[in-house]
Amino acid sequence: MSDANDAAPLLSRRAVLGGASALALGAPLGLALPSLAQPAAGAQKLRLGWSGTGICLISVPVAQEKGFFTKHGLDVEIVKFGSNFDGSLEAVASGKIDATVNFILRFLKPLEQGVNIRFTGALHGGCIRVISATGSAEADYASLKGKSIGVVDMASAGKNFLSVQLYKAGINPANEVDWKVYPVDLLGEAIRKGEIQAAVDADPGIYLVLKNNEGRLREIGGLMSGVYKDLSCCGIAVRKDFAEGNRSASAALTRALLDAAEWVQHNPDESAQIFTAYSPIARPILAEIIRSHTHEHHFGTGARLKQEVSLYTEDLRSVGIIRPRTDPKALAERVVVDVLS
Repeated sequence: MSDANDAAPLLSRRAVLGGASALALGAPLGLALPSLAQPAAGAQKLRLGWSGTGICLISVPVAQEKGFFTKHGLDVEIVKFGSNFDGSLEAVASGKIDATVNFILRFLKPLEQGVNIRFTGALHGGCIRVISATGSAEADYASLKGKSIGVVDMASAGKNFLSVQLYKAGINPANEVDWKVYPVDLLGEAIRKGEIQAAVDADPGIYLVLKNNEGRLREIGGLMSGVYKDLSCCGIAVRKDFAEGNRSASAALTRALLDAAEWVQHNPDESAQIFTAYSPIARPILAEIIRSHTHEHHFGTGARLKQEVSLYTEDLRSVGIIRPRTDPKALAERVVVDVLS
């Protein structure tokens, strides 16, 4: 694997920003993660898509390295897609891979449009952050009216999330703010120069921007505040026909990833060490990021996940991302499959 870093000291400013750029660009497609535990004869095979860079989805490499997939009778090939969400979505829908993990907020529009994937579980919360300059007038969502806001992608989960928060604060996200696209490692500099007054994105990139700006930036919102602090943010998405025809494998995958998420919650330092094989970020910073997220085992399955998907769908409908005629509860009933009961 490229970008291995076993050194404990913190990275320099240049190295940290370079790491953020690498994470934003993503890793090559098709590289499989190693496993210390070998699958048993007769293990169920499946292919799982992963960004290869997303520390909030650390349950994937942990499940591979610590043997949770093997424990549940699986032989998993992990395929890295970098930041190419559309590529991973197409790969699941077309049968090139069987499942993937990514932001629920990114999946919902394709699911509304009929893409043939289903949620079987969710892994963690807390990885989207909204930032502004320390001491500036931009101190909460309501203060962002008329301001310029930096995003990494006009379809990003961060933009979708903040659009909802702006709407709830009485701001029309379509015409009462100015969205500007930047690479994640330039968001802090853009705030410093006054090109934007706030920014939103997911970890690890946005965390590194905060970490590297020596108190000049602050977090003013995100998935760890308000109603969202107890919600999942990334889901386990399985191809519909695989979930129906391979229920046992779908259940085993879901249990393995949930077990791994719980292990991460209780072992953040060792989890960070595992992740140094896939990231240029120093282990102490990785551990900080992991501790700032929620990886508890209770995160969404079954009825709970349906409630969360319905809530997210209703929020996205309020800002026009989901169509007005779409019923959030009906969509949640259709796209969430309870494979564990």
